[in-house]
Amino acid sequence: MRKLSGLYENCRLCPKACGTDRLHGQHGICGMPGGVVAASAVLHKGEEPPLIGEKGSGAVFFSGCTLGCPFCQNEQISIDSMGADITDNELAAVFLALEAEGASNINLVTATQFTPSVIAAVGEARAKGLQIPIMWNSSGYETNRTVKLLSETIDIWLPDIKTLDPMVSERLFGARDYPAAARASIKMMASQLEKRGGELIEDNVMKRGMIVRHLVMPGELDSSRAVLEWYAENLIDRAMLSLMVQYTPVNESGRQIAGPDYIMQDNEYNQLLEWLDEFGIEEGFLQSPEAASKEWIPDFSRLNPFPEKYSKPVWHWKFK
Repeated sequence: MRKLSGLYENCRLCPKACGTDRLHGQHGICGMPGGVVAASAVLHKGEEPPLIGEKGSGAVFFSGCTLGCPFCQNEQISIDSMGADITDNELAAVFLALEAEGASNINLVTATQFTPSVIAAVGEARAKGLQIPIMWNSSGYETNRTVKLLSETIDIWLPDIKTLDPMVSERLFGARDYPAAARASIKMMASQLEKRGGELIEDNVMKRGMIVRHLVMPGELDSSRAVLEWYAENLIDRAMLSLMVQYTPVNESGRQIAGPDYIMQDNEYNQLLEWLDEFGIEEGFLQSPEAASKEWIPDFSRLNPFPEKYSKPVWHWKFK
């Protein structure tokens, strides 16, 4: 426990390696101190089918972010840091509460900046009887060291691979090193999964496995083609692909959006279908064009950030 918490000092949990002493109150480039800040925990039905089971994925939404994409749908928490402090003991209790409500897994949404605390909280929850899988839902912007730290804790890996073009990553979210970091960390996640025995699905619910997400950006299809080709060459037999087209140019705060100002067009969607066929990608998940909707933009100031049909609140930062 002491060794893990020490990782907040001279912090290098993410590739930006800011070196901030978060252990003693400073805030890192992620915007967070050396202790968990979270916004919401819900039974969430908006994930891929093997992840939601009967009642939903037990999603815990953490505050702050190591990447900070300016077009993030969760900008209230990822950029504006909405949320409240929560101890490791309290976080473990949230995990257990989600399981008691029927969650199919514990879905750790953007938790890289709190890796030491998450490992400790999962360990405590396991000691108190937690049985469901733990899922790492991240941007893919990880260090190999952090992935190794998580290897005994995580059962399901759910990383994004946003782009493999350094020019695109620098322009859209100011991280030219994103492609190199994502390639390395995602390959390592796949290797860690194989060491644990590979994918395991029971009764159509994933217990162990890996799904790689790619959000297609309108106007950036060349970038998406490169991602699909890389996936086909490196991961097609090791992880499922989830191709997402839900990009919505909504910015409630009035902040200037660096991404495209329109949703995906029909001709772009049809091009994606052709590429999936070209690269032999037959299994996985593909959103329909209708997924690009303001309905999916959460509001973390509400007890239930999502539409009622998709989500049931279990914990909220305002009512902890």
